[in-house]
Amino acid sequence: MAAAGAMEEAVIVQTRTALAERLSNWVGNDGDMTWAVVVCGAIPTAGELQAMRQAATLCDRVVCVRLFDRARAMAPGFAGTLRSAGVDIVWLAKDVAGPLKVDVGVDELGEAGMLLLQAITTVLPVLVVVPRGAIGVVRACRNIQASLGDLFSLRVVGDN
Repeated sequence: MAAAGAMEEAVIVQTRTALAERLSNWVGNDGDMTWAVVVCGAIPTAGELQAMRQAATLCDRVVCVRLFDRARAMAPGFAGTLRSAGVDIVWLAKDVAGPLKVDVGVDELGEAGMLLLQAITTVLPVLVVVPRGAIGVVRACRNIQASLGDLFSLRVVGDN
């Protein structure tokens, strides 16, 4: 339990294995819990925060994968800000390693595209929510969605 006045924080994991373990051991996860995936950079944009809030209203739990500026240190309050937007778990991948290395069809994303694919195949979300301005991420999600046989729904939110 958090101390009085302390901000609740999202759980931080750094490896794909830790993410999978955290998901499978989540309290109350009886197999019917729905998960959403959202993305962000080192400093979440207004669009990314909007996507997080929408995902939290549509699914039981939300996993955020930090795709961009991964080498940049986590800002003070990062985990608390994401938690207040509805994120339960944040994957701060230290490196992109493992058996899942395929082309998601969006060259400009580079490693971020591979990381997005790994997050989706680990979480197995029913929903992925992306801000409208993240064109490369939207295209990658559509390609992943088509490749996985519409395993998840894609929602694009925001005005920009």
